[in-house]
Amino acid sequence: MSDTKAASTSIQVLSRMFSLLDTLARDGGAVSLKLISEQTGLHPSTAHRILNDLAVGGMVERSGPGSYRLGLRLLELGNLVRARLDVRDLAVRPMQELHRLTGFPVSLFIRQDDDALCIERTVSERNGVQVTRVMGLRVPLTSSAAGKILLLNESGSALQGLAGAHPGLHAELSLIRQSGIAQEGEGQDPSLQLSAAPILDDQGRVTASLALNAPAARMSPEWGEALKNTAQRVSSTLGWSHS
Repeated sequence: MSDTKAASTSIQVLSRMFSLLDTLARDGGAVSLKLISEQTGLHPSTAHRILNDLAVGGMVERSGPGSYRLGLRLLELGNLVRARLDVRDLAVRPMQELHRLTGFPVSLFIRQDDDALCIERTVSERNGVQVTRVMGLRVPLTSSAAGKILLLNESGSALQGLAGAHPGLHAELSLIRQSGIAQEGEGQDPSLQLSAAPILDDQGRVTASLALNAPAARMSPEWGEALKNTAQRVSSTLGWSHS
């Protein structure tokens, strides 16, 4: 067999493997060989042979006579990929682009105990917009837009305790969930408005807060949408799919 023909055969096998895995993923549970064959267009004997090979590698599991489902090996691989995804690294370019669009700093916050901790912020330099590590900048969760974003997953007694120190917190969080953005003045300067949007992980949970610092008078609806879209872009790279 020539090298070209061998390469073509290998690509065809890989394509069929991916097709089989996609079919099992769409269903989510055990799928019969007959249905797999119908959905992939593969002959039952071909599908059976490839599925058995995948089962040897733990990618697929047999679930009763003539039925298959995704294997635990895929979960292990998925966890490895998830562990390597660093929201800091994934957010750098989107943060730079949002800063260029608005002309104002963009910050990335994560939760640390009852505070929102700023870990990255954009700055304008001669050679363009850079993202720098920030050390020690933190604000209480309940007194900042970035912090309230990080509370969107919170419930139960923990949230009740925070709400006791911040009347109206439940109502604010409900509005933030509806609009997808939190906005309020920052610090002692009423001319600045910190707007923040959530960054979600692959499970749809808030893992970070993306914030834009801009004068309140210039914080247009377009910038608010740009902030949300930027946060959604980072969420997508973390594996979140709204659909």
